[in-house]
Amino acid sequence: MSSTLTRRSLVAGAATAAVSTLAAGGVTAALAQTADITFADTIAWNAEYDVVVVGYGTAGGTAAIYAADNGARVLLCDCAPEGEEGGNSRVACQMMVAGNDPDKMFKYYKDGLFWHFNSDEETLRTYTDALCNMESYMEYLGVPKEDLFCWPNGTVITPEYPEYEGGDAVYEVFVHQGNYDSALYKLVRKNVIERADSIDVWCSSAAQHLVQDPQTKTIVGVELERDGQPFYVRANNGVVLACGGFENNTEMLQDYLGIARAMPIGCMYNNGDGVRMGIEVGAAQWHMEAYESLGILNGNALANDETGRAVLEQSFSEKRSVSCISLGSEEWGQGSVILVGDDGDRFSDETCVHRHGHVYSNGVWRMPVANWSPWLIFDQAELDWWKEVGRITPEREELIVSASSPEELAEKTGVKPEILARTLDDFNFFAENGRDYKYNRPADSMRAFEGDTLYALQFRPAILNTQGGPRRNGNAEVLDTLGNPIPHLYSAGELGGICAFQYNSGGNLAECVIFGSIAGTNAAVAKDPLPNIELPQAAQADIKLAPGDVNDSLVETTAELANNQRLGRSTAGMGNELVLRVTLDGETVTDVEVIKQSETPDYGGKALPKLIEMAVASGTGDVDVVAGATMTSAAFMDAMSDALK
Repeated sequence: MSSTLTRRSLVAGAATAAVSTLAAGGVTAALAQTADITFADTIAWNAEYDVVVVGYGTAGGTAAIYAADNGARVLLCDCAPEGEEGGNSRVACQMMVAGNDPDKMFKYYKDGLFWHFNSDEETLRTYTDALCNMESYMEYLGVPKEDLFCWPNGTVITPEYPEYEGGDAVYEVFVHQGNYDSALYKLVRKNVIERADSIDVWCSSAAQHLVQDPQTKTIVGVELERDGQPFYVRANNGVVLACGGFENNTEMLQDYLGIARAMPIGCMYNNGDGVRMGIEVGAAQWHMEAYESLGILNGNALANDETGRAVLEQSFSEKRSVSCISLGSEEWGQGSVILVGDDGDRFSDETCVHRHGHVYSNGVWRMPVANWSPWLIFDQAELDWWKEVGRITPEREELIVSASSPEELAEKTGVKPEILARTLDDFNFFAENGRDYKYNRPADSMRAFEGDTLYALQFRPAILNTQGGPRRNGNAEVLDTLGNPIPHLYSAGELGGICAFQYNSGGNLAECVIFGSIAGTNAAVAKDPLPNIELPQAAQADIKLAPGDVNDSLVETTAELANNQRLGRSTAGMGNELVLRVTLDGETVTDVEVIKQSETPDYGGKALPKLIEMAVASGTGDVDVVAGATMTSAAFMDAMSDALK
């Protein structure tokens, strides 16, 4: 680690100015007298690089490699300790989606996967064009094309959505004939190590904030926490955010996904830091509600409260290497078995083909409702079979809840007894009659519950990754809320990824390589110097107001009155004050005008002309309540009484 301060660091009091204060636009009095420095010169940097990459997975590693190869001195940092870096890339299935026809690939994604959403065609086109060049990216990283292992169409389900046009151009690329072995990440890591003369790696170094020039909005560095101390790292040419999603951030899961609890399948260090830092510097956020699941049954997996990570069995992983979309559901969903939600009711066909947790619903593949604590309910025959095939290990058997009645099982699992009993009765009826009237589960997959004992295993919603985060364009530049690039800020990988809503297997890792290369290349480009700090004298305002000079709540409405006119006021309506000007002939009301009102336009506003008509017709102000506008009618009568008193 380099500890050399930037040559332009300031000394004395100015050097210790807080970055947060400076980023908000504040400077010290001493600095205010300096005319030939930039904002970055006001910070005491602990280290200086051309490019800083936040997040060391396949996306961040690729960005660092390409930045280094384009002449940059790079810092690659990650919040995880050494040996646990890699993000989801380390634990993911090691395949990357690829294609052999750019136009077909674009159509598959735009009109297929994303047909019901507006998509950024420029960024999407960048991605789909690059998918047709995946072998070249791998060759750049040191794997010759002839050594790549490509499963041809028909061996695995590629595409994941074969019904969409253009899918015949889709296939998968592996760096070797293997899977779930970190091979791609290890390849990236090998390339990073080979470039140790230009890439420094800092593990256990969590990014806290981006440092942004308050005048130009340029990102000039990153604040890290390392060894319990803040480190301010200057980035002369660019910062790349490649720090994954927010699947381990409970608050963000609730806010963005509406999920109270979910167990991650992969990395335990994706805490939403990139989302948070992007928001701090004004980045637009997109795809925040998009996430992928996996699981055993429709996005649900066995609970493991000890590790906090969803449980996937080995047979499942092996099966997925044969079929990308069956995903093992039929292994658990056959026979006398149902999956129930928090109230004890079923919420999907237990055997249905799910695609990364998405199930088919009214023309679109959607995530099912994420329950707090789903339960797998089964009988003795099912348990005996699972033991026979080795699915229920002694350790897993200890987690099984048993009961002699639906009521007892409901008490032990926390579901509603009347709903669980009804659910079991309904399922038995469906099984015996050969038709699941609720979810159309295949008749040959259902067997009525038998015996005196019921069993349950606790499941959890499983989450593979999230795709939301700072929005990027085809140049991997992060965009602000007006659609303009934030200077010197780039992103790559599943943080704000393009692969959202309906995900094709291998899409995220491909995206890591594609946008990692783009982000690293563009971040490495030498940038124009930042402008000097300008501190103009504040202009004098034409209008000066003191506290209390203006208070709209206390402004009294007035109007010119003839000798035979009076004002009436009331605050009894839905709005604020109602003011009427009442014209009299002697003691007879001849006219009523509304001087001020703020009643609801669709009710009170429509009622006022009717009320005026009734008041003039009676000559006394007596009116009936207008239906649907009781409070407005009350305010009108109150104001009339005030005028006539």
